[in-house]
Amino acid sequence: MTTAEPKPNRKEAIFTAAVHCFNENGYYKTSMDTIAERAGITKRGLYYHFKSKDELFIQLFNYMNEKYLETIPAVAARVSDPEERLRVFCKIATDFLAQNRDFLKFSQEFLSISVRKPEICKVMTSHYRKQVQKVSKTIEDGIAGGTFSATDTEKAARAIVLITMGAFNVYFSLNSDYDLVEQHIFDIGLIIKGLKKQHPDDADAGLTDPISYT
Repeated sequence: MTTAEPKPNRKEAIFTAAVHCFNENGYYKTSMDTIAERAGITKRGLYYHFKSKDELFIQLFNYMNEKYLETIPAVAARVSDPEERLRVFCKIATDFLAQNRDFLKFSQEFLSISVRKPEICKVMTSHYRKQVQKVSKTIEDGIAGGTFSATDTEKAARAIVLITMGAFNVYFSLNSDYDLVEQHIFDIGLIIKGLKKQHPDDADAGLTDPISYT
């Protein structure tokens, strides 16, 4: 007697279809009919899971962010050294983004739509603030431990988050002449060096040294 193959997760199939449609056609030109057809289900079946396109759009954004968070191993969150913690999170993020360009592109569509739709803006703002809080806490730990110089932790965290968002946005808005992952690593490394307390031996250290994760 053979065991029947389990049916694929219906929501994941819908999300996969939706991210393709939103990336290919944009939010406004993507309809629930288009997503249903791409997912291989009826429109009624699609509305069983999501009451509206906005609800699907928001849940897709949350789902893809949860996928990213799942890639952060517990050990990375427990790294005691604040500088190394920032570098580890940067490495995990760049690895994930390099393997999930569809997520990157969709995130930019989500960001652009948040300008016109308050409910989308609310979700994007919440996500942004959580990222700033996490980075700010790490910088605070670095200052308390003597690794980083005293600074406005929220502004420093905001710089890291906004530079990251800006690099990603520009990458999909023009014919980019840079490697996104390499640029992201360079950007974060530059900021970390600016945060660190300078020692006499470091006075002439260059800002273009590559980040080491070893």
